[in-house]
Amino acid sequence: MSEPVVLISGGGPVGLTLAALLDAGRGDCRVVVVEPHDPPRWNPDEMGLRVYALSRSSQRVLERAGAWPSIAARRASPYERMRVWEGDAPRGLGSIEFDCAEIGEPDLGHIVEDILIRDALLERLAGSRRARIVTGTTIDTIDMRRDAAAVTLASGETVHAQLVVAADGGRSPARTLLGLPTIGRGYGQHALVAHVATERPHERTAWQRFVDGGPVALLPLVDGRSSIVWSLPTARAAALAAAPDDDFLAALEDATGRVLGRLGPISARGRFPLRIQHAMRYGRRRGVLVGDAAHVVHPLAGQGMNLGLADAACLAHEIDAALEAGLDIGDLGVLRRYERRRKADNVDMLLALDALHHLFRLPGPAAVLRAVGLTAVDAAGPAKRWLARRALGLHLDCERSRGPSGRAAA
Repeated sequence: MSEPVVLISGGGPVGLTLAALLDAGRGDCRVVVVEPHDPPRWNPDEMGLRVYALSRSSQRVLERAGAWPSIAARRASPYERMRVWEGDAPRGLGSIEFDCAEIGEPDLGHIVEDILIRDALLERLAGSRRARIVTGTTIDTIDMRRDAAAVTLASGETVHAQLVVAADGGRSPARTLLGLPTIGRGYGQHALVAHVATERPHERTAWQRFVDGGPVALLPLVDGRSSIVWSLPTARAAALAAAPDDDFLAALEDATGRVLGRLGPISARGRFPLRIQHAMRYGRRRGVLVGDAAHVVHPLAGQGMNLGLADAACLAHEIDAALEAGLDIGDLGVLRRYERRRKADNVDMLLALDALHHLFRLPGPAAVLRAVGLTAVDAAGPAKRWLARRALGLHLDCERSRGPSGRAAA
């Protein structure tokens, strides 16, 4: 009997991580990754504009995928503290600080470029005999049959897969072809991203201030600069994206309260729309969603990629368990076990970030309540440690193998 095939639509970090985990897994299956764009090329002399704050859990997933050593050796920016505040003072009333020392960890995570993660995963998969990367084409049709899904690519090739995984983003074409609907809405905001030099050192600290319009974050980079993520109403974001550097930097200094002093020079800028979105179901027979194809969250806590990598780790475990048990990996029962393990955590994070977004946009007296709340949590050691451990993903069980019953394996 031939090995079952998993076809992954999307060659981003989540899709490639799933491919690498399956390639390194205990079960026997082949993996085909379909990506419409050419493979990325990481540039050691230029920091990629799109970065993620990877948690400890995500680091461990990438270690199991065989990519983290390459990432860490090239350009991973650790951060040890996170300071969040509202108002003028980054320390004092209305602020909270998380420190890795308080929870016995070497850091709170790493800032890593999207293009570096993908490059390291592609490097890891390059010598695989079980994984194949198909670039420059898209999925045209998916024909669900009894024993496989016949997937026709725009290149003319047809792949017969026992499981089709949509890992192709919030606007996932594969999700549409699989007939898995979502609910969601736009925030009427865009996030501006760029890298900026700062007068004062970032101290390996992620700085985030809540101001009118949305939060602005300064994320520490290994070259001494900071990566900015600034959420703003769409019209304001468009105007600032097109503004001269001096005007943009002046607005950014006001927004950050000059917590790191004068700012500049600045890199090229980018922006992307913000929305909340969640799939009503994560799977159907022979089809399943991971990452942004399943859920899109507000970037104010930098958790979107961490949720996606947790999805990849969990799905890889369920596929491995099904293969070892001799089950059909496209069976709905297998996919529902994955959904049960991931959906609650994803929904909890989605709703928490949505609530924070709306809370910090409330005017007037709400500002006083927010300030008191932040200060109270900062003073409450157990509560703050619980939040820090959750942000690091230390509560997740994705690293534990499970049998086909869904129970943890001995």
